[in-house]
Amino acid sequence: MNSSVNILEAIRKELAEMNQQILNHPLLKVAEEGRLKRKTIEALVINQWYIVNHDLRSLAIGLSRSKRLEELDLFKEFLDGDYKALKELEKLMKELNIEIKDPLLYNISPQAVSYTHYLSWLANYVEPSEFLFALIVNITVWASVITRLGDILKEKYGIKETGFFDEFKGSYEEIEKRISSLVDERQIERLRTISFTIQAYEKAFWDEMYNINSS
Repeated sequence: MNSSVNILEAIRKELAEMNQQILNHPLLKVAEEGRLKRKTIEALVINQWYIVNHDLRSLAIGLSRSKRLEELDLFKEFLDGDYKALKELEKLMKELNIEIKDPLLYNISPQAVSYTHYLSWLANYVEPSEFLFALIVNITVWASVITRLGDILKEKYGIKETGFFDEFKGSYEEIEKRISSLVDERQIERLRTISFTIQAYEKAFWDEMYNINSS
């Protein structure tokens, strides 16, 4: 196993406690017990509309700053995935009778959307390989939670348009290896800081959804 893969594994071990808090977030239990309020589902969708719209732009910046062909290829794959997710999110918004409009015209939650603001910072101020590393640290945890929630919404809340959630299902092993090969141990302290920060913002999203449901 090469040292770049070891970097990812080492940082994931350091993030284990925070990641477990996200993976076992109390919002999932609330949802499974049928106690998820309509306003929370709507807030999640509206804040994701804001997030995914802006994540797409950040990924495009990352692509434009790519220095290696593999970086460009990876950003294109992330872009394509987020674009497909955005289109599926539109279908869910229509089912919930949420108007599709400029995300800035919605009453979004600063705590919930802090993730996308950090992504825009990464897009502009770190190396493309470091931005990609942050994405793969985050996406496996995000995917686990959001796909679980999508299944719950379909089974317990009768929501039909769950394609947005389904877009994140699948294995990320291959893309992990490809991104890991782009970084080395000279970057480890920077990667550590980036990784802890993006996961803290991920947790902030779920914490805010839980707070909305509790209010």
